[in-house]
Amino acid sequence: MKRFILLMLFCFSIQFFTQAQTWRRVGGWGNEFTGISWVNDEVGYMSGNQVILKTIDGGLSWSEQKAPTKNKMNGIDFFNENVGLIAGDNGEVYRTTNAGVSWVLIALNTESSLRKVKFLNQNRAYIIGDNGEVYRSTNSGQSWARQAVGTNVDLTGLTFVNVDTGYVSMANGNVLRTVNQGNNWAILNTGNAKKLNDIYFLNGRNGYAVGDGGAILKTVDAGANWGLVNSGTERDLLGVSFNKSNSNLGVVVGKRATLLRTTNGGLTFDGINSNNTQDYLAASFRANSNIVFAVGTSGFVLASTNSGGSWTVRLSGIDNDYFATQFRTENIGYFVGADGKFFVTTNGGNSVLDRSRPLTVDFNNLFFTTNAYGYIIGNGGTALRTSNTGGNWTSLNLNTNLDLRGIYFFNNNIGYIVGENGFISKTVNAGLNWELGTVGNTTTNLNEILFFDDSFGLLVGENGYLSRTEDGQEWVQVAVPTSASLVDLTLVDENTALAVGEGGTIIKTEDRGLTWRKIVTSFDTDFTGADFLDESVGFISGKEGLILKTADGGETWTKMPTGTFQDFTDLSFGSLSVGYAVGEQGTLFQYRCAVPDTPTLIFGEANICLSQQIYRVQSSGESGEIFEWRVDGGTILEGQGTNRIVVRWDIPGRNAVLVRGQNECGNGGTKGLEVLVSVTPQNIPEIDGGGVVCSGSFVTYSVEDVPGTEFVWLATGGLVREGQGTATATIEWTGNGSQTLSVTPRNPCGSGTLFSKPITIQNAPTAPSSINGAEMAGLIAYDYEVVNIADINYTWSISNNGGTVLEGQGTNKVRVKWEKEGSFDLTVTPMNSCNTGPASTLKVDVNLITSIEDEKLAEVFVQVYPNPSNGNIKIMTSGLSGIREISIVNSLGQVLQQVKPNQSVFEYNVNNLPKGLHTLILRTRDHEFFKKVIVE
Repeated sequence: MKRFILLMLFCFSIQFFTQAQTWRRVGGWGNEFTGISWVNDEVGYMSGNQVILKTIDGGLSWSEQKAPTKNKMNGIDFFNENVGLIAGDNGEVYRTTNAGVSWVLIALNTESSLRKVKFLNQNRAYIIGDNGEVYRSTNSGQSWARQAVGTNVDLTGLTFVNVDTGYVSMANGNVLRTVNQGNNWAILNTGNAKKLNDIYFLNGRNGYAVGDGGAILKTVDAGANWGLVNSGTERDLLGVSFNKSNSNLGVVVGKRATLLRTTNGGLTFDGINSNNTQDYLAASFRANSNIVFAVGTSGFVLASTNSGGSWTVRLSGIDNDYFATQFRTENIGYFVGADGKFFVTTNGGNSVLDRSRPLTVDFNNLFFTTNAYGYIIGNGGTALRTSNTGGNWTSLNLNTNLDLRGIYFFNNNIGYIVGENGFISKTVNAGLNWELGTVGNTTTNLNEILFFDDSFGLLVGENGYLSRTEDGQEWVQVAVPTSASLVDLTLVDENTALAVGEGGTIIKTEDRGLTWRKIVTSFDTDFTGADFLDESVGFISGKEGLILKTADGGETWTKMPTGTFQDFTDLSFGSLSVGYAVGEQGTLFQYRCAVPDTPTLIFGEANICLSQQIYRVQSSGESGEIFEWRVDGGTILEGQGTNRIVVRWDIPGRNAVLVRGQNECGNGGTKGLEVLVSVTPQNIPEIDGGGVVCSGSFVTYSVEDVPGTEFVWLATGGLVREGQGTATATIEWTGNGSQTLSVTPRNPCGSGTLFSKPITIQNAPTAPSSINGAEMAGLIAYDYEVVNIADINYTWSISNNGGTVLEGQGTNKVRVKWEKEGSFDLTVTPMNSCNTGPASTLKVDVNLITSIEDEKLAEVFVQVYPNPSNGNIKIMTSGLSGIREISIVNSLGQVLQQVKPNQSVFEYNVNNLPKGLHTLILRTRDHEFFKKVIVE
């Protein structure tokens, strides 16, 4: 029950704060403003292209109202704060009685553009427009009657001196006048042929008209005569207005930032500099004050507090429809739009840099892989690449003139582009070359492409078209529960994605696009973009200023207030806390809401036995902050949603505690703590490592590693040098003889059974005994030996190559054939697995006399030929009986070949002897004979 109540409170708080969050406009509007009307010093309204603005603080701030039409409204006027009229293109007139909250279309039965609307009193109002059309209402604008004015010339400006007398400026340079409430109109010839754009009368006699080519006309006799005033400019003048409390102060506005001012009732006009190039279409003084506002193109609104002496920019925008955006950080972002526009901001939209190419095609999408490296695509097969944030652009050739709409890049080099008529192409070398692909032979217009990883991808298009790939090559169409056009894709997690589209369509997959289900909401507005911050929190943009938010992975959605009715076309989040939405007429909105910081530390035991444990994080103390915990290998018994939980650990091994903060803005980053959960240590079956070692050596031993277990090593006759406490230890052996290595496992559950391994420590051998053998020798073979010791190898050597070890090398007993006269050292060196010991040496004197008789006998009884040979020799014996062995050994004493003698055989063949100087040894029962054998 407690968990249920906590969950309900959590859901309520998320819903409450979501509704309280807002998006704010960054910069101003890009719409063209056409007119401004003041009700009093505080309340005013502006008309424009697809926009209506209202102020209730004298123009310090403006709020947007929903425009009743997509057509441009050219004139606006309010009788009081509630009742107002707007008139515009295609003969449209709208009336409001609730301060612009809603508007009612009034039928005029015309398609001409209407230029100005004016209330004379609560009931009487006038409208003028193209083709000489003038309309009058006597019931506060609820119905209208056309007035006959005797001309079909376009009418441009409207002013009334009183309820009877009014003036209208004409495109042919003349002026219309009525003196009987519009019942009759007379054309006044001004003597000017230039188009007049606006007209203003100070009183019943004095008035001004302004027009093209810098024309300013003045009358002092109610329009009977007009004089030309030098304006000091040739630019078209579009609006004129005078201070209602001081008729000497007036302003004129026009094209290319033209601002003129008079302080003497229009005798002279001074030019006022402006640091922009916008066209100013209208000007209006606020009630009876010195404050005057001028409105114009690109959302520019200027204000002057000294009747036009100096001006301050109050609002400004970019007159361009943005179609797509991508933000890589909280402040660095990019957006593309109509007429080949590409914009960059590095400060969250506070300023925008235009880095467009001189192109007029619409750019539809973009993808930046780094802050500097990115791609943009557009109509007519246009694709560009930059490596310096748009400072320079490289044109890419995709060999198509189809409109390109969707783009996805894995890195700087590898990416896909999709577009009209089922177009899809891939590059692997940063757009230098493109490989045209196919999407199931479809001719559907494709709008967006996205990948889960290097292989699994999705793409969407018109009429509910959706395909997926598992290898990036073959695309298979997937059935989806909608036929509405799908325009955008976004990932939720590694398996989940959402697609959005026309008519409020949302579909969701949780198996990488194999199956889809429809998410039903109460919204039927066309959706244009989607982005998710994590597996829970996401946003959708749509037309008429719509932005939705979800906190449950897209299952339910809540509308967020934006304060605009401009169409959003895309959105992007540069971080968990900051996101942006773009749209028509330069609309740029920022969402900033600080999600909780990632917890810096999880407090709690990380190496434990199966048990219950407490874990906690530090709370910021901010209202609405909760904590979402997840435990791998255990169960949360209590505390979910708070900064402290109780966990029952269920599974031994490497487990984890994960936590993230949540508030009205969304989810913060996740912090993890690895927890080693143990049971009673198990017996150790074996210690890997050498059992026979040398004193002074370093040997590594290991046992099977168990997470969370500490291993305590102990060595008799040795020291633990590295790895104490781990599963691998290095031992320095310092003792001798039989020793022991033991290890005991230990963890939070207790100590395990000690396990031991016997170790034998060896030392290097001592010097061998004295060499026993002949110290006086002839040029024949003699036996030498030392006392044999087990596990010792003996290496024999003879100085100055005085002889050859015929056999026994490595043992304690050898046979040496002395081969030249002189004094030589016969040395034997002991060696074992540890090292080499000190050697023993015997000096042997060798002379010819000692062995001459044996040499002579060898010549008599043994013959070898050919000698030297190429390796094949023949051995012949004569006068010998009882031959036991015939051997050929090399200079190292190694036996090369042996011949098994036969008592009835006196001739032997030996083949394939290696090159070198060898010795033939022939043994009988009581004698040995030696013969040199040379193989070349």
